[in-house]
Order: sequence, then C-alpha cells, then structure tokens
Amino acid sequence: MNESQNSKISANKLRDLRVVPRISQWELALRSGVKQSRISLIENRLVKPTMKEKIRLSEALNHKMDDMFPDDARD
Repeated sequence: MNESQNSKISANKLRDLRVVPRISQWELALRSGVKQSRISLIENRLVKPTMKEKIRLSEALNHKMDDMFPDDARD
C-alpha cells in the first residue's frame, strides 16, 4: 500500500485507548471477538474496521464508538 492509499484510511484512537489501561491486543481480541491480527491492522490504519468490529471494540474497551473512531463519525 502506498502513502496516498494509507492516508485514505481514517484515523482511530484504538491503540491509545487500549494502551492506557494496559490491555494487550490479545486480551482485547478475547474480550471483543475481533481477531488480534485484525486489531493490529486497524491500529496501524491498514484496514478500515467494519461497523460490527467498531461496536465490539468499543464495548470491550467501554468507550463510545465516536470517540474511538472520530473521523468515521462524520461519514
């Protein structure tokens, strides 16, 4: 993926919200049902999460979805 394609993936705060309470990607995967490899791709902005993934991740971290994925709230 080149730089221009990468910039099209919306920003997210998933990593910031996961690291503060010291939750690993593996633990988040267990809590949310989203695969750890997919969480890594989302955090690194290589893929855009589906609505179902956004809901699961926000519930697992007990944060509002719009706070975790602020650019997507405007879509």
